Amino acid sequence: MTGAEFHVYVDREGRKFQFATVDHQGATSLVIHLSAFFGKWGEARRYREDFGGYFHRLKMLGSDENHNYLFLCDAFGAFGNGTYYTGQSGDLFIERAIVEIARGQLDRLDIDSGDVVTVGSSMGATGALTLGLHLRACGVVAIGPHVDLDIAATQCHRFAEVAFACPDGDPTSIASRHVTRRVETMVAEYPRDRTLPRLFLQVCKDDVGVYREQVMPLVDRWQLAGGRVDLDERPVGGHTSDYATRALLLDVIGRQLRDEAIDVRRYQTLPEYRGELSVEPRVEHLARVLRQWLRPRARLGSIVDRVRRD
Repeated sequence: MTGAEFHVYVDREGRKFQFATVDHQGATSLVIHLSAFFGKWGEARRYREDFGGYFHRLKMLGSDENHNYLFLCDAFGAFGNGTYYTGQSGDLFIERAIVEIARGQLDRLDIDSGDVVTVGSSMGATGALTLGLHLRACGVVAIGPHVDLDIAATQCHRFAEVAFACPDGDPTSIASRHVTRRVETMVAEYPRDRTLPRLFLQVCKDDVGVYREQVMPLVDRWQLAGGRVDLDERPVGGHTSDYATRALLLDVIGRQLRDEAIDVRRYQTLPEYRGELSVEPRVEHLARVLRQWLRPRARLGSIVDRVRRD
């Protein structure tokens, strides 16, 4: 596999949190990857029973020997499938746990937070943002991030998952904003004498409820607070991570750690980086289905016309 080791962290209330580590001799940096909602493909017994979830990109990234790796998974929530790395009923116990796990690994490896990059997609990107801000990390890599959880609840079909984390069960309430607007608050309260982590964002313009509603406001807030943002915008794809190839992720991580320029045009044009959609964007899929539905009816119509003429 990847030489991964699996561990369990137990908090003061006895709650268990599974995580995986991959160490590489001579590596002086730590990449922390946070899993997204894992869905049906994460239901295999070895994930659910042994690890309590699915460690997304463990094989993809863990085999890279340039960095040490920590893989985190949120297996709590309304469906045991994630809370955006927050907690339950306003108590951010999962956020606290992943911070403790990460700091423990930094101490074990003797790595400074300035040599850390956090990575995630969708819900995992939410966790990557909050954890990166907590740790004062070098960089954050967020793929199609859900940022403002009230919007994720009402526009991205995640109402139950977000409601679970809210103090009153209402993602739209003022009382829930310390949960739903966690990233916004953390950016606003970030120490003025410290530079925000460098932020790489990849998002599709047709990702409804995410691109215009969450990602672009995040770009504005991050830059207004003095942070550096590299934005990789793709025209179509919806809520996908298909464009986040192994080569792209490793290149971004390396450049963030080395403080090098990132040219997103390379990722969008060069074959080794640009990726391919494994699922058609929703609009294109619906158009194709409609064409298929209309085609036999068009043929039938032409036959009827010929019969009438004859």
